[in-house]
Amino acid sequence: MAKRPPSPASPAAENELLGQLTTLNAIKSSLLLKALAVWTEKKGARRMPARDDMTPRAMAPFLRNTALVKVIDGGREYQFRVVGDAVTQVQGESYQGLTLTEVDKKLPGYGALLRPVHDVVVARAEPLAFSGHIRRSPTGRMFFHETVILPLGSGDAVDHFLVVVEHVFESGVEPRDT
Repeated sequence: MAKRPPSPASPAAENELLGQLTTLNAIKSSLLLKALAVWTEKKGARRMPARDDMTPRAMAPFLRNTALVKVIDGGREYQFRVVGDAVTQVQGESYQGLTLTEVDKKLPGYGALLRPVHDVVVARAEPLAFSGHIRRSPTGRMFFHETVILPLGSGDAVDHFLVVVEHVFESGVEPRDT
């Protein structure tokens, strides 16, 4: 069994642009709870399910809220393989087919913001959950979200992961001071 690299101390959890790192037990979204239940069922006794286990049929209830991200060269790069329309709505455009480096060219700093979180998912090979009010989204609109990132792969090696997000756009809400 391959030894995992040490886990980074923090996946940029304090960055207000991503929200706050939370526990899986704190998830309130029924959509995310369904995604987590499917992921758990598909992994069985393994550490995580394989990419092929997470079929569109299995993910049907949350597919439009999902991005499938491919891990390239052990985490040196990440590529958005499939992006659901609810995720595209939040991002303001589809990043399907783009790497984080290419995303950074389109929206400077956004790919760099996501990279440390992706690195943590690959290093830990465990789900991560975030939630919070996003004040400065790529679309410029404020919204509340809950997000779960679910690793996929074999053994301890993460080769893909799912980002499942439920969001609610807010109107007339002033950003909070932090």
